[in-house]
Amino acid sequence: MSGRIGAAAEVLGWWVVLVLLWLATLTTFSLQELVAAAVLALPAAWAGRVGRIAVQGNWRLPDGVPQLFAALPGAIARDSWAALSIAARGRPVGRFEEDELDAEADAQRRAGRAALITGVLSATPGSLVIDADDDDLLLHVLAMPGTRLRRMFGG
Repeated sequence: MSGRIGAAAEVLGWWVVLVLLWLATLTTFSLQELVAAAVLALPAAWAGRVGRIAVQGNWRLPDGVPQLFAALPGAIARDSWAALSIAARGRPVGRFEEDELDAEADAQRRAGRAALITGVLSATPGSLVIDADDDDLLLHVLAMPGTRLRRMFGG
């Protein structure tokens, strides 16, 4: 029974993330969009679980997930403003950087940390994760001061 509960929890987690992602892309909110997000996210959430199983992904989220998501809106707002400022000035904007990830006790937590940080950092306009392994991230970053989000990972 716990296997079914775990599967349901995983699909529910994917579903919540996908619905929030859908809603975040809207310019205006409507009941029809909410229904569409809720309905269409369900098969995509199931596909996320099936895909994780297919690649034998087995990771656990690291500690500090609430702090990550609390820092994300500020990082998006600040990076958006900085990116617009850079574009208005018309100067070269990008560079590659390596960020070292904090060590985790086991392989599942290391993989989970790399996956979560890849998604969160790539959600901001100021950085895009190009490559990730258990210890390091290779990012393309805009020429701007680092956000609190990036500093959480040594960037």
